[in-house]
Amino acid sequence: MPKRLLVVLTLLILITGVSSCAEKAEKKTAATEEKDAVFIVNFDDKEAFGEFRALNLDDTHPNLLIPENSEADHAAVLKSWSDLHQHIGTHLAENDFSWGVEDSSITMLQKIYFKPNGEIKTYFFRIFNENVSEETKAEFAVLLRDFAEDNRIEVQREGDFAQCGKTRYLNKIR
Repeated sequence: MPKRLLVVLTLLILITGVSSCAEKAEKKTAATEEKDAVFIVNFDDKEAFGEFRALNLDDTHPNLLIPENSEADHAAVLKSWSDLHQHIGTHLAENDFSWGVEDSSITMLQKIYFKPNGEIKTYFFRIFNENVSEETKAEFAVLLRDFAEDNRIEVQREGDFAQCGKTRYLNKIR
């Protein structure tokens, strides 16, 4: 094989290899960003709910609202839960969110799973008011994701943790 052809082939292989590595790096960056995004789970979204259940987060994230899991600072944990929901309510109001129903309050189950530094990892919700539309629930989920990007709970731990319970938001009827 002539030397010149060998050099050209070597360059082609190098260019292809570099291009392939760049594509892998781009894919890895996109996957990492997606992995770092908060996982918002609406109970009514059966696919997301199935993925959520498969994670078994209750096995690895102690619920700090259970007094045995936060004996030393249970009052601080309760305050952090209350403060977090007040901040969520403020975020909803600042974004002119409406539940679109005549109910005076919206009741839901919320399971929020946190990183040790208080950042939200996974946010599960189930709305019990039957007349809240799927579109409104989807809008709520988007606002939760936006909220979780810039907010965290005041409590911190050495490992992952959760705070789970029923919550009632007052509904500003328009």
